[in-house]
Amino acid sequence: MPRPQHPAAPTIDPDRPGATVEEQASDPLLPLVQRAARGEREALARLLSLIAPSIVSAVRVVAGRDIDIEDAAQEAMIAIVDSVPRFRGQSTFLHYARRIAVRTAFGMRRADQRRSRNLAAVEVEAEPPVTATAAAGSQSAAVERSESLAAFQRLLDELPEGQAESLTYRVLLEYPLPVIARELKVPVNTVRSRIRLARDHLRDRILADPELGELVKEL
Repeated sequence: MPRPQHPAAPTIDPDRPGATVEEQASDPLLPLVQRAARGEREALARLLSLIAPSIVSAVRVVAGRDIDIEDAAQEAMIAIVDSVPRFRGQSTFLHYARRIAVRTAFGMRRADQRRSRNLAAVEVEAEPPVTATAAAGSQSAAVERSESLAAFQRLLDELPEGQAESLTYRVLLEYPLPVIARELKVPVNTVRSRIRLARDHLRDRILADPELGELVKEL
């Protein structure tokens, strides 16, 4: 009597625990990625145009107040172009590109913070503090989201670098803790502690600014 054939268990990608390799094989960007990796410029241009809105969105979340969004997005796009030949299909290409964008934006944040510290060290006269005033007028959804996004960016500015990175990978890219640990090259328990501390700080801020909580849900 022939033995029943059981379907093979789906392979799970550790970077996307909710997606199987079979699902990832249907990545709509994959044909363009493969053509771009072979040097087809038209395919590369089309690929970049399709991912651009998502990349700009990811960069905007991470970028600090003093980082130009267009410059950061352009730097991210350059890094993505350089990384196209190294894409191994372990996630969708869009997820892969967003990870590169987040990493690039954090690199620019660190560089900006270093420049700010260096400038502060050599300043002779302190400039008067700049106070932000809420503009009166229409409170449209776009304006409210922009204000909430600015609040989230200020939150990242307030957090230590490790907490800001860990929280962004968890909230924006929805990475599991082991993947964040691998990205940041730290133990899983360190990531867990950083996210807990960041969330404690975030919880206090949400109590004072409920719109920030709504933004985090949308990221």
